[in-house]
Amino acid sequence: MTMIMNHLQPTAGIFLAAVVLLSNSHVNVNAAYPSSLIWSDCGQDKCATLEFCKDGTNYVSYRNPGDITPCGSKPGPLIRMAPGNTYKLTLHNSADDSTLNTNIHTRGLHITGSGDGDDITRFVTGGNCLDYTWDIPWDHPGGTNWYHPHYHTLTDDQIAGGAFGMIIIDDDYSQLNSWARPPNELLLLVSDIESSVLGNGNRNEVFQVEVGNWYRLRVSTVEPSARTAALSFNSGSCTVYKVASDGIWHNSALTTYSGSSFDMTGASRADYAISCAAVGSTTIKWERGDAATIEAGKFGSNTGSNERDLGNAPPKPASLTGLNTANPDGTFVISMSDNATINGQSWDEEVPLGAIRYDGIYEWNIIGTGAHPFHQYLYHMLIVEPGGCGFYQEGEFYDTLSASGNCRVRFYAIDIGQRMVLHFHGLGHEENGAMAWMVVTDTPSANQNNIDSPLINVLRKVLQLQHISSSDGFKILARHAMD
Repeated sequence: MTMIMNHLQPTAGIFLAAVVLLSNSHVNVNAAYPSSLIWSDCGQDKCATLEFCKDGTNYVSYRNPGDITPCGSKPGPLIRMAPGNTYKLTLHNSADDSTLNTNIHTRGLHITGSGDGDDITRFVTGGNCLDYTWDIPWDHPGGTNWYHPHYHTLTDDQIAGGAFGMIIIDDDYSQLNSWARPPNELLLLVSDIESSVLGNGNRNEVFQVEVGNWYRLRVSTVEPSARTAALSFNSGSCTVYKVASDGIWHNSALTTYSGSSFDMTGASRADYAISCAAVGSTTIKWERGDAATIEAGKFGSNTGSNERDLGNAPPKPASLTGLNTANPDGTFVISMSDNATINGQSWDEEVPLGAIRYDGIYEWNIIGTGAHPFHQYLYHMLIVEPGGCGFYQEGEFYDTLSASGNCRVRFYAIDIGQRMVLHFHGLGHEENGAMAWMVVTDTPSANQNNIDSPLINVLRKVLQLQHISSSDGFKILARHAMD
């Protein structure tokens, strides 16, 4: 693990004391989410500072600088970004403990896995700052995501301590019906920490909606073992459709997946279209407790949409199209095991599990995710297993899997590359070594984050990145290759 300290102390002038309830660019009268990160213009980019705090006990969290909310009492600020922009974030570790290392991982984003993008081997010690640059591609899918620390050996403790928050990448809202636009959003971060189920940091979050109108409910679930549980809508008169998973709109029609109970892992996201036909209350339950209540009434507000047609999902970028009929460039088995390894290998930040080629299409046959939820960075996975994998639907995209038996997935290694991390999302297992990484070779320089980082030197030293061929990379996985 390599430490990078960009500054010894944060500049006081960049601290913003204001804490707002909503996004900078959208007014959302329904969102009960506690706070939002405040971006400011810095040249052509957007800049902000996010504080990682510790309250002196076991509670840690992210918050806006100047926020006096007790550390760990609420989720981290909502981070909202739009495609086509570059965002520069300074992470200030304000902990009065020089040995408390941390960082930030953007879960579900299609950004580079090295440099000052999303390289999880970088970290910052207490009292110091670390800079990130997040280049959001112009065609990045709009969706619901989340963020959390991913400093190896402390990830579990810090998430369990309260360090996590929601990320939203904005859609091109001109391509969506009004129910799915920000004014009609309901934002719900469900956390289940030490058997305490909270919604947006509250014992039972409350949303008020107009009877008969449609809303977009964005849900992110956080539970350190990432076990599968049902998100259920109990009582009431609400019609619910699941329209997106793990930050990606479904390929199927928006009214395909209807119901009152939907399985999710404790590291998943989902978007739902919801409308309640009559006055009354609907409880949103996450396994052991009530996360939120939707109160439907005739409040006279101008929220929600009375459209009778939900419309269509927006078009997907090239990286998420054509995979169902593509011929893979490589097909491998990825095996999750009880001894906290992936394909028999434990985490080593300088030794990759193997290599894949940039601009290649790959198919994994992933084994053993029922007991060990699997998460992959950089590229969302299309389910190509005939009939799907449990509640993971064939033909839809996910970045986290937990299914019994084998599950075949396919992805396109395009746009960004360098280090692609895969790991158990049962964080106790991940901390014990159930994490690995793949080198994405031949990544064009224009598609790399060019800020120097320890990873760049590792790639050059260990695998001679500029010279390795895709066939050489595949040999590293040869003993696990499928016939």
